[in-house]
Amino acid sequence: MKVNHNQFLLWFGAAISIAEIITGTLIAPLGLVKGSLAIIIGHLIGAFLLLLPASFLGGTRHQNAIELTAPIYGKIGFILFAILNVIQLIGWTGIMIANAAQAMQQLKLTHLSYLMNAIIVAGLIIFWLAIKTQFFFKLNNSIVLLLVVACLGLFWQLSQFAGHATHLSANPLSFGAAIELSIAMALSWLPLIADYTKDSKKPLALSLWSTSGYFLGSLMMFFLGFLTVITTGYTDFNQFLATSRFGFLILFIIIFSTITTTFLDAYSAGVNLKNLFPKIRYSENGLGIVVTLIGLGLIANQQLFKYELFLTLISAAFTPLYTIVFFNYFYRRLPIAVNFSGWLLGAIAYYGLQRFDFPLGTTVLLMICLWLILCCIAQVVGHRKINR
Repeated sequence: MKVNHNQFLLWFGAAISIAEIITGTLIAPLGLVKGSLAIIIGHLIGAFLLLLPASFLGGTRHQNAIELTAPIYGKIGFILFAILNVIQLIGWTGIMIANAAQAMQQLKLTHLSYLMNAIIVAGLIIFWLAIKTQFFFKLNNSIVLLLVVACLGLFWQLSQFAGHATHLSANPLSFGAAIELSIAMALSWLPLIADYTKDSKKPLALSLWSTSGYFLGSLMMFFLGFLTVITTGYTDFNQFLATSRFGFLILFIIIFSTITTTFLDAYSAGVNLKNLFPKIRYSENGLGIVVTLIGLGLIANQQLFKYELFLTLISAAFTPLYTIVFFNYFYRRLPIAVNFSGWLLGAIAYYGLQRFDFPLGTTVLLMICLWLILCCIAQVVGHRKINR
């Protein structure tokens, strides 16, 4: 039970981030009812249609995320996936540090420069990576619980605003696009979650705890950003934070929400690098520290905190990749050449399918289309299952 508790809080903490809050603000143009529905549906799809099976596969096969792809895509696909994943994880590491540093500077919480704020945040992430596992979970769990209390304080402050905002963003956003934003955030964790369930003796239980932790944490963050715009009219979440009289509380949320999220990105990047270069002497945590420093270097001279295009690229790359992985493990084995070709064509098709504005998002539409095509191919060339 303690392991499940740790895993739940680990993934709840992963979802508590400024990035999730900012993404939630983008859904406000839909209005309260449609926007709320889009957030909930998107999170149900992202968490339980995508993250749960990926987590379960890692636990049942005792393999991390990148190892699961080896029998599906072959050596070239394995390497390509690992490289793409390392790139996205380094990107997220830089984005998260930049978001925190930019917010700290804009709100004048430390009276330090953007670069110094970024260095402080990166240093704390490195500390998280360097501490021992047993102490890590005690510290991380305590911080996550404090973050929940702090976020509830922000919800209370929102409740003090009378009425609803009369002028919301005029940026057009369809219902399907709003759902896609929610799914895309979960998709960014898809290549990571098996890294944390692969050693489980009860993979289904641990996967449910992990997925539920992310689902609830991300849902809370999205609604915090979404309701901020609906209630106050501030499209920039930092504008709302600037109205708070609790500067220390805001500083705590910005810094430690960034740490609990970015730690997972950096550590999993280390896992991927270890798989790519098995002879390397450094541990996954040590490589995670290197990734954190690279992320810091990327954003040292520019504030990378606008990332809608980044989310689209992640969806295009990982939606077809994991649809094919799920098909091969849960339904029928296909030849490596078919899987690899399907992945590449699926990534291209993602952009074409965006034109249809499917009510449940482009990710779901692509998964349905790809699954049907694979079923037809499997009737001709499919095998029964992958040997354990």
